[in-house]
Amino acid sequence: MSLSSPKEIKNLNEIINNYDLFFIDLWGVIHYGVNLFSNAIDVLKKLQELKKKVVLLSNAPRTNKTVSIFLKNLGFDLELVNKIITSGDVTKKYLQKNNHKKFFHLGPDKDKDLLDESIKIVDKIENCEEIICTGLVENLGLSIEDYDTFFQECINKKIRLVCANPDEVVVRGNIIEYCAGGLANFYKRKGGEVIFFGKPYDEIYHFAHQEISSSTNSIISKDRVLAIGDNLKTDIFGAQTYNIDSLLILNGIYKDFFRDKNLNFEKLIKSTAIENLVIKKFQKELIW
Repeated sequence: MSLSSPKEIKNLNEIINNYDLFFIDLWGVIHYGVNLFSNAIDVLKKLQELKKKVVLLSNAPRTNKTVSIFLKNLGFDLELVNKIITSGDVTKKYLQKNNHKKFFHLGPDKDKDLLDESIKIVDKIENCEEIICTGLVENLGLSIEDYDTFFQECINKKIRLVCANPDEVVVRGNIIEYCAGGLANFYKRKGGEVIFFGKPYDEIYHFAHQEISSSTNSIISKDRVLAIGDNLKTDIFGAQTYNIDSLLILNGIYKDFFRDKNLNFEKLIKSTAIENLVIKKFQKELIW
């Protein structure tokens, strides 16, 4: 098997005995923004029966409490998993630690659960020290290029951007939407300073690992952890950086890439522009 030809896992039960802890992505694996994937829910039920530990690890720029409400509205049973941890949770820790700073919020109102009363939010960009970016806003535009002039003004003022969701895009139903990560990478390419919270950065993995170890009173070594996700740049590269195993799911953001059933993984890896990225295993969808 070459690096560009990963092993296909037809059913997760083929490899289940190799792992005790699962870091599972939400959007593109458990749901697609509109409905749950029924086969993925069956997997969670099987993992629970086997007493495996499961953390839903999401790059949602909102707290786990808000994400839990969203999942419940989709009909998700929260008892199926041990923890839900989001990039929003890790970002909120940073904001609270730096509550002496003045922040400008760039993102929709639905993400304001990150911004509790202890965090100083200003209405004008010239009054802030850092931008907290959770996504795109209609008054500036719904494409990345719409932010060119605004970002150049921020860069000229040497304002750092804090990205609460490193994902560049997400698939809602059949529609691709831009995320905070797309804005943050554009800001960085223009010469701006950016800090990211969430996958693929180590901090969220350390946080999740510590949280599950503490709550279950167990120590699980990295060689017994499997990360499952649909995004090479975040889920798979993040797992590789954290030195845990991974499983790529194809029916998320790459479903159109493989629409003709031509599994050209070498081309897919090259599209990420990440050196030494390796896809070890894949499933067409998460299925038991």
